Amino acid sequence: MIPIAKLAGTSYRIHWLVLALVGLYTYLGQGRLLLLLMAALFFHEMAHVITARALGIKVSAVELTPFGGQAQIADFTGLEPEKELFMSLAGPLSSLSLAAFFYFVPTGLDADTSLWLMRCNLFLGLFNLLPALPMDGGRILRSWLSPLMGFRKSTRLAAFTGMAFAAAIICHGFYYTSEAVYMAQEILAGMVLFWFAVRESRFLAYSFMRYLIHKKSELNRLGFLETRQVVSSWDTPLRSLLKDTRPKHYLIVVVLDDYHHVANVYTEAELIECFMEIGPLATLRQCRQ
Repeated sequence: MIPIAKLAGTSYRIHWLVLALVGLYTYLGQGRLLLLLMAALFFHEMAHVITARALGIKVSAVELTPFGGQAQIADFTGLEPEKELFMSLAGPLSSLSLAAFFYFVPTGLDADTSLWLMRCNLFLGLFNLLPALPMDGGRILRSWLSPLMGFRKSTRLAAFTGMAFAAAIICHGFYYTSEAVYMAQEILAGMVLFWFAVRESRFLAYSFMRYLIHKKSELNRLGFLETRQVVSSWDTPLRSLLKDTRPKHYLIVVVLDDYHHVANVYTEAELIECFMEIGPLATLRQCRQ
């Protein structure tokens, strides 16, 4: 990924394949169409960013790829299934709305350009609704499955679907595409998609470790961290407890039994691990099992 800008705390990066497409389209004399396509991709991604901020989710980075954008969440503990669902839908819906705009509304562009933009945005919207990571549809699938099987398992399932879809694209390029240029494009697109799917499958573990390392570095830098201690019952949902995690505070949850005796003590790291394994609807009682 190549960094291009940083605005309002969000880093913007571009995939090298996009730059390769810039060179190819410019060489073919289609530079104007490429700029319009880039604008459509940016519009798609900004819909994610604006929706995320409206939901109180901090986006640390935006990566622009040939398939759309990838918004990276700064703090994965704040990503509840409902929020992920709305955030993921924002991009495809914006692309489909733009496709409808170019189809129904006179823009002053020539008919061929308007039709091309309509088709590009339609493809971008529908392609990203496929239920496979790294597409938005994969995130939608995860938001539906995570309450049932946990973030970790639902992420692996959606990422595996993405890998299978990428493998199908590569096979199609090898066996069903006769022209060399289109064959190379399909195979390259499938390889990039496969790599992104693999990266998504590892992202939660990476985020968890990054979160803990950040807390450890803060502890080493300051010498101490203020503790936020909470008293809870066994039936409290993890999502309610983790909503109040803060960068410079360490959460300790003291669990009381029915007689108000201390039954157990959980650290922030243990709660996050259980949250990822079981899901956002898990209670402290389920973490004990």
